[in-house]
Amino acid sequence: MDSFITGILYSKNRPRFEQIKNMAAGFVNLYIGHNIIQDDIFTVIENYAETKKMPLEWIRIPIEDEELCACTFVRGGRIFVVLNTIIPISKQIFAAAHELYHIRCFLEENDPELARSGSILESHTIDAGTTEEEEMEANAFAGVLLASVDDLNQQMRIFRIEKSDIGIDDILTLMDIFAIPYKAMVLRLMEESIISIDKAKALLGISAADVKKRQLITGKAKRWMIVPKGNEKLGSIVENISINTYEENLPESRLKSDWDRVETIKKRYGIE
Repeated sequence: MDSFITGILYSKNRPRFEQIKNMAAGFVNLYIGHNIIQDDIFTVIENYAETKKMPLEWIRIPIEDEELCACTFVRGGRIFVVLNTIIPISKQIFAAAHELYHIRCFLEENDPELARSGSILESHTIDAGTTEEEEMEANAFAGVLLASVDDLNQQMRIFRIEKSDIGIDDILTLMDIFAIPYKAMVLRLMEESIISIDKAKALLGISAADVKKRQLITGKAKRWMIVPKGNEKLGSIVENISINTYEENLPESRLKSDWDRVETIKKRYGIE
């Protein structure tokens, strides 16, 4: 676990972490308000892109590769965000918030990297840390965005979680509230000095199997560990074809070809 802790921005570059923390707080103030985000992150990202007058397409499909969480790229003046729906919903939420950092850098700071080569988020970047500073920044941004220090302190007070005696069940309670993965939750508490580094190491040392077992026993955060069905999305493809069909904008042969193509994609990815 030592390598994981050293592979986060808080440990690697504390001044930059504070900058990212302020950046996330500013984003919350402008685009979210006083809400715990959870799975509203997808709507938040859509709204943010819309305020910047930048078309954004969500491609949410089950990809049979649990290591691939998400990727983002820019084509034809549009941002495309591909999210793997085969991973648990808490990880989908964190992955979306991570990708939001790259989108924000592109739109606010004219960072050309997203347009040039895109962004690929792999599972180990969330689960085990990374050596790439931009990915560390994106992870830090996602964690602060989804679980701010004010919200953490408020919810710990409401649920009577004592800082001096935080255990696995308390982490699960906070996971249930904030809908982020176990390790990300532990790191957020460490980043805000709510728990010590040694306590973080001890909590991170609990195996994923034991965390899952405790989730099943207590029911805490269980709703965020599932892989939901029916949340797939193919961007605006279906909407646009439906409009073209309804308004008879294209020849019947072209419309049939478009619908057949959509059905082929749905069949390939098991989308109903």
